[in-house]
Amino acid sequence: MENISLSKDLSKIEVSASVKGDMKDALRKETQFWLVTPKASLAGVSGLDALVGGNYIGMMPGQGEPEDHFVALDTQPKYHINNGELMIHLKSADLGSLTSGSLVYFRKIPVGRVYDYAINPNNQGVTIDVLIERRFTNLVKKESRFWNVSGVKADVSLSGAKVQLDSLSALVNGAIAFDSPDDSPQAQQNTDYHLYEDLAHSQRGVVVKLDLPDGAGLKAGSTPLMYQGLEVGQLSKLNLNGDGKVTGEMTVDPSVVSLLREKTLIQMKKPKISLDNPSVSALLTGTTFELVPGEGEPRNQFAVLPADKSILEEPDVATVTLTAPESYGIDAGQPLILHGVQIGQVLERKLNADGVTFQVAVMPEYRSLVRGDSKFVVNSRIDVKVGIDGVEFLGASASEWVSGGIRVIPGDKGAMQSRYPLYANQEKALENSMSDLPTTTLTLSAETLPDVQAGSVVLYRKFAVGEIITVQPRKNAFEINIHIKPEYRHLLTSNSVFWAEGGAKVQLNGSGLTVQASPLSRALKGAISFDNLSGASASARIDNKRVLYASETAARAVGGQITLHAFDAGKIAEGMPIRYLGIDIGQIQSLNLITAKNEVQAKAFSTRNTSIPCPRRDAFLGDYAADIRGGRRTSGYPFPGLYQRRAGTRCAAP
Repeated sequence: MENISLSKDLSKIEVSASVKGDMKDALRKETQFWLVTPKASLAGVSGLDALVGGNYIGMMPGQGEPEDHFVALDTQPKYHINNGELMIHLKSADLGSLTSGSLVYFRKIPVGRVYDYAINPNNQGVTIDVLIERRFTNLVKKESRFWNVSGVKADVSLSGAKVQLDSLSALVNGAIAFDSPDDSPQAQQNTDYHLYEDLAHSQRGVVVKLDLPDGAGLKAGSTPLMYQGLEVGQLSKLNLNGDGKVTGEMTVDPSVVSLLREKTLIQMKKPKISLDNPSVSALLTGTTFELVPGEGEPRNQFAVLPADKSILEEPDVATVTLTAPESYGIDAGQPLILHGVQIGQVLERKLNADGVTFQVAVMPEYRSLVRGDSKFVVNSRIDVKVGIDGVEFLGASASEWVSGGIRVIPGDKGAMQSRYPLYANQEKALENSMSDLPTTTLTLSAETLPDVQAGSVVLYRKFAVGEIITVQPRKNAFEINIHIKPEYRHLLTSNSVFWAEGGAKVQLNGSGLTVQASPLSRALKGAISFDNLSGASASARIDNKRVLYASETAARAVGGQITLHAFDAGKIAEGMPIRYLGIDIGQIQSLNLITAKNEVQAKAFSTRNTSIPCPRRDAFLGDYAADIRGGRRTSGYPFPGLYQRRAGTRCAAP
C-alpha cells in the first residue's frame, strides 16, 4: 500500500496500492479484495501471518476486462479459487453456535471448516458453506449426513439424564460432524445437504421395529441400545397403538446390523442400586436396551420383554412357583441366591385369597442344583430378635442387604418340583413350618400355673435348647406347648422329666434354710428345665401328656408320690422332709384341705431310689420331720403322729 486517505465525501477510505508487474493481468473486473485480520480461538488461529506482520489485504483474481479501481469486500469472498478442495452447502433452520472457522469432523478427525454462511433469500433458514480439505474430499459421499455437535445438550427427566458434550473447541466455536455410507458415490462441488440438529435426528443407521411391554422409563431420542458397554443405537420413535400395545422404532449403527438375527435378543434393563456394580452413571442414564447377539436369519423386528422377565428369553430356563402367607418384601426382579451366588430371579408376585405366590426363574446352568427336597427361604436383610438376654441382630452381606431376594437351601433328593413353599427364615424351613409361631414339639401339663410364659426359655442341663410357645388354661390343669430346636431334639427320650424354674426361692424346714436363685432373665420370665431320669417321675402323665413339675426336687422324686391324711396340720409344712431311720427319704410336697372328710391331705414324694415304707403303727411326728419306724407296707399309711387314730382310719395310697 502506498497511500491511505479519506474520500471527498468522507464516507469511504481510499487506498492506493502498487501491484507487481507479473500480477497485472490478474487485475480484472471480477477480481475481489478484502481485509485480513487475525482471529485466535480454541479452534485455532486464522490469519496467523497477520498476527505477526499486521493486517493485510487479500486478493482473489477474477474474470472480465482489465480494471484498476475496485471496491473491497467487508469479509472474505464467498467463492474461492478451486485448489482441489471441496465446497458443499449445508441448509439449516439457524446457525446455532457455528461461525466461520468452525471445524468439520469425520469420526472425530477434523477434515474441513465452515467457510462462510448467509441467510437464505426467502429469509427461511441459513446456508452454511463448508470447505473440505483436498486430502479428505473422498470422505464426502452423495448420501452423507451432517449434524451439529456444538455446545452442551442436556436432557434431564424422570427416565434419566442425558448430557452431550463433544469437545471443548466444539463447545466454544461450534462444530459439525458427518458420516458416509461406503457404497455411495463421491460428492460433487457445491452439493447441498441438510444439517441435522444432532446425531439422533440424522437417523444414520438401520431402523429396527420393537414390540414393547410398556413405555415406562423410555424416551424417544434418549433411550440407548448398548452392546459391550458401547452405545450402538437409540430409540427413535415410541407409539401407542389402538389395541393398547406399545411399539417403537430404533435406529441402529450399521456396524452392528449383522448381529440382528432370529435368535438375537434385545433386553430392557432398568437401573438399580447394587454394591457389586455401584455405577452412578447407570442411575443417571435410566432405562436402556441391551443387545445380545444370536444366530439365524437376518431380522429387523424384535419383541422386548420387561426388564424383570428378560431371563425367560434364555433357552432351558426353569420356572417354579413359591407360595407364602405374605410377601416378606420380595418383588419381581430380586435375585434367587444359592451359596451367595445368584442363580435366578423373581419374575412376578401375585396376591390371592390364601396368601402370595411368586414365579421364580432358575438359570439353565444352575437348574441341576435345585432338587426335590431343596427349600426356599426369604433372604432377610436383617433379622432382629428381642429378648430378656438382649437384642440379637443377624444381618446379611452388604450386597444381599441391598438386593434382598430369596435364598435356596440345597437338597440332595429327587428332581426339581414345580411348586415349593417359601419360608420366612431358615429355622422355619428346617421345621417345615409356615406359621408365625414355632412348631410345637411337645405339650406339658401342670396342675398349677408355673412361673413361666410364652417366650420363656427351655433348658437342658442349664443349656438353652428351645422356648415356650403358649400357655393355655384347661379345666383342671394348664397346658404348656414348648418348642425344641431340631438340632437338640435327640435329647428328648422316654425318661425326660420337666420342671419349672422361676426366680429366687427361699425355703425354711427341718434341714435348714434353702435359697435357690436364678439368672435375671429367668427370674423375670421363668424357664423350664429337663433331664433324662429313671424312676416313677419319668413315666408320670396327666391326660396322656408329660407332667411339668413345680420344682427340680419334685421332678427328681424317683420313688413316686404318696398321699397322706391328717386331721391336724398344725405342725406340717410344705417342704418338710420325711425320714426313715434318721435318713431323709422324701418330702412333703403340698397340703390340701378336704372339707368333705374334715381332714388335711398331704402329698409327698420319695427323694431316694426306694419306696417309703408303710409302718404298721407307731409312726410319729418329730419336732421338724415325719419319722417312720419299721413295719411293712399295707394298703395304707397309718401315721399316728400325723393325726389321732380313730377306728377305721387308714393310709391312702395314690
